Amino acid sequence: MRTKVSLLVLVGFMTLLFGQDNRFGKVSKEELTKSQSLIDPHAAAEILFEKANVTLEFYPINGTFVLVSEFEGRIKVYDKNNVNERFLGREVSLYAPSSNREKISSFRGSTYNLENGKVVETKVKSTDIFKERKNKNWEVEKFTFPNVQNGSVLEYKYTISSPYARDIGRWFFQDEIPVVYSQFIFKRPDFYIYSQDNRGDAVGRTKENVYPDNAMNYSNLITEMTYENVPPLKKEPFVFNLDNLKTSTRFELMKFEHSGYRSENYATSWGQIGKDLMVHSEFGAQLKGNNFLDEAVQTATANATTPTEQMQGIFRFVKDNYTWNRMYGLRTDKGVRSTFKDKTGNAADINLMLVSMLQKAGLNAHPVALSTVGNLILNYSFPSVTSLNFVIASVEINNQLYLMDATEKYSKINMLPMRNLNHRGFRIRETDVQELSLTNYGLSTIKEWAVMTLSGDGRISGNYSETRDSYFAMNDKIRLTEDPKEFEKEYEKNFNFDLENFRIDENEENGMFRYSFKFNDIPGGEVIGNKIIVNPLLFTKLEKSSFTNDSRNYPLEFGTLISKEKTIKIKIPEGFKVESMPAEKSFVVEGNVAGYTYKVIESDGYIVISTLYQIGQSSLPNTYYKPMKEFESQQINAENQDVVLVKI
Repeated sequence: MRTKVSLLVLVGFMTLLFGQDNRFGKVSKEELTKSQSLIDPHAAAEILFEKANVTLEFYPINGTFVLVSEFEGRIKVYDKNNVNERFLGREVSLYAPSSNREKISSFRGSTYNLENGKVVETKVKSTDIFKERKNKNWEVEKFTFPNVQNGSVLEYKYTISSPYARDIGRWFFQDEIPVVYSQFIFKRPDFYIYSQDNRGDAVGRTKENVYPDNAMNYSNLITEMTYENVPPLKKEPFVFNLDNLKTSTRFELMKFEHSGYRSENYATSWGQIGKDLMVHSEFGAQLKGNNFLDEAVQTATANATTPTEQMQGIFRFVKDNYTWNRMYGLRTDKGVRSTFKDKTGNAADINLMLVSMLQKAGLNAHPVALSTVGNLILNYSFPSVTSLNFVIASVEINNQLYLMDATEKYSKINMLPMRNLNHRGFRIRETDVQELSLTNYGLSTIKEWAVMTLSGDGRISGNYSETRDSYFAMNDKIRLTEDPKEFEKEYEKNFNFDLENFRIDENEENGMFRYSFKFNDIPGGEVIGNKIIVNPLLFTKLEKSSFTNDSRNYPLEFGTLISKEKTIKIKIPEGFKVESMPAEKSFVVEGNVAGYTYKVIESDGYIVISTLYQIGQSSLPNTYYKPMKEFESQQINAENQDVVLVKI
């Protein structure tokens, strides 16, 4: 939510220059010949330089201040094929309603290459800059850098002018590639007081300066934050959004206080945010009246005899008859009435309509505001309506709270899509705001089963199946629906051999997914003399740890309680017998938050191995990082044991 702030007076700000020449267009041969990052030699690219210069500038024509943000940056490409696509282009989101729009100017980009010893620039043409309208409030301008090669340097620069100064936006000093130099400068008059939300562990320099502007009769405040040689923050297991770990800063206006003018306090609380939302025309007001929903409510609850059945019927009705347009939103875009008519809308359109229908059925229903996983975890000590970007529905029946999100066809009551499971949200009621835990307590399972034969020369053939339920199934359904071919391709990447008769079967009744395939004459065991040495878990074993750091200051996020079972049966080849078997293993993590068992026996001419991996909580504090790392290491050691068969 954007808030327009009318301001008073301000002057310009001189851009600071640094040791090397980072001016746009001054790419050097040294930068182009650089062959690897000095911060991380294996990096596919790195940010050589980036800067945000944000200033509140006074516009005397209309007597208001405008937030002017100048952005520029320079990126070095070492390995084009392994660079994330987002570094090979620029995409800028603009808040652009019908009036008081944010505007972008001087949107420029160039690719530089070294050809025959000369620096050659390829500019982004104006015809290559695309504008896309997302909804009535937001649009995006973007381009892709041309002629990118290994060794290229990419450069961009643009300015955004905005009448909205409440939320300055988050600036990241750290990324998934190294950052050589990153600077954020924020200049504002001293009568505007901002709070700052800093995150991350990288160490930089911060300078705060105050200097008087005699012509304007007030002082300016400048915050300058600089970070150098910041290592990349690489993807970690059990982290839903890596941005939560990156070093970053964000400013939000808290107060206006100037002698001779009425003070305005923008500082707020989560309770006040809830009150404001309930009277907002695109939130709470959307729950009022809505008599056009009455017939639909009667249809959805026609066979219901209990409040729970009423809730289930209405939730099912909205999911089945209305389609989410994939746009997030705390506020409605089209409004409940238009959404009901057109059968499509953004998240607030769909779920506020759901809340209204639940209320019309006499249920104790309220909206729940939240920040999705992609929007960072809420800082509870930093109340901010601009941090909220999604709304779902809640119903309380007999002191039991039920949560639901009708934007996702495959979700269930109290089984929200993973994007919603971002630790906390706020139930917005007419009288108060209640903090809720957005944590899943249900169990999701994966069961793997394989029956195979082992030949005397160590080759294996057989059948494999895998069943997945709850969150594992829902996530697969979402991906499969979006792109079936890509989903199948990604699944097959888990195996280093061809899958024969690959099938995906869905059981609508119990919500399970089942994958099955055959494999024939693939490598299995190693033949050494008269012996076959084989790992009985074969291609299902865990080979290397997913934990790469010593510790981290962020929770481990699983999203669900987890149970993974494996059962593998291997037919012992004719003329062989078991000489030695792996040792059984069993271990748990302190507090019984996770456990693992490994068993292998010989039965009726088969080697039968079974494993059970369990996680008992959907998230764990960061203090469990080292114990979970050791837990996984023990699992790897267990699953890399071999069976030795000897010729009779």
